[in-house]
Parts: sequence; structure tokens; C-alpha cells
Amino acid sequence: MKANPVKEKILTVSEARMIKFGYRKVTMDEIAQDLGMSKNTIYKHFQSKEDIAEAIFENLRGRINEKILSVEKREKDPLRMISQNILFIQKELSPWFEHFLGDIKIELPLLWQKFVHYRTEKILEIENLIEEGIRRKKFRKVNPAIAMRAFLGAVDSIINPEFLQNENISFQSAMEDVLDIWSKGIVQE
Repeated sequence: MKANPVKEKILTVSEARMIKFGYRKVTMDEIAQDLGMSKNTIYKHFQSKEDIAEAIFENLRGRINEKILSVEKREKDPLRMISQNILFIQKELSPWFEHFLGDIKIELPLLWQKFVHYRTEKILEIENLIEEGIRRKKFRKVNPAIAMRAFLGAVDSIINPEFLQNENISFQSAMEDVLDIWSKGIVQE
């Protein structure tokens, strides 16, 4: 199916505005002004701001799924698959948390539920990779759910730009350290 360039432009501009200001504070007038088009033109492609938010979420989900599939085709090592997938997911989702996701939890509860379901689905997929690593004897026997949450907790902590600046390290370097500590522990053999 051929992409509609006007519709894609509406989504791109709306996504940038909603990430920056959240769903609640963005108006159709502002989106139209940013696009240099009338609201009527937008309404030819989307019935409402809610429809735009849902389409933005579908695009986000598509980008994440595409990248995960690409990593899984390219990588055979479960540890590298896990780290690359989580890194990509965290990078993609982190800008959404400050405004947009908090707003949709209140304003669009059905879309919030779709997001929670999708996030749970991705976490379970990564837990399955941990289980596969255990079966292949790449990982020691651990509870995959706890291992996954420990890794996510560590990644969430280093996403903070202030932390990275205070420690004078790059996000990539911090991710490599988290992966190293998570996969090998801190006890010297």
C-alpha cells in the first residue's frame, strides 16, 4: 500500500508536538498552524486528535517491531539480541514518557491499555530470549522475569541525561557498562 504523503506529514508534525507538549496541551489548531494547512485538510485524513494519537502509536509500534525483527535476523547471541532490543526500545520510548504517555493514561485510557499490552508483549519476548539463553547454557539459571526487570531498572536509571552529564559518560558507554554488569555481575572470579 502506497503511503499518503499528506497523512505522513500530519503524523510527523503531530508526533513531534505531542512528544514535546503531551497529548492534552496540543490542539488541532496548533497542528494545522505547524503544517501550514487548514484543519479541514487534517480532518480529511483523521477524524479527531484521538485518531492522530492512535496512528502515532501504531507508527511507533511498527518502528519498534521492525527493528526487533532486524536484530533477531542479524544476531544469534541471545545476550546481544537482548541488549540491542532493549536499547532500541528504551531509546524509542524514553521521549514519550515525560508528557504523552502520562496524558493518554488519563485522556485516552483505551490507547493507554494498548500501550501497556504492547509493552508487556515486548517484555515477555525478551524474557523468552533469556529463557532461550538458559536452555542454550549461555546464561545461568535465573528467574527470567526478575532478570528482565533488573536490566530494565538499570537502563531506566541511566537514561537520565543529568546522570550521564554528572558522570561524564555517553549513553552508549553507560549501556555497555549496564550490559556488562548485568551479564557478568560485579564479583571478580
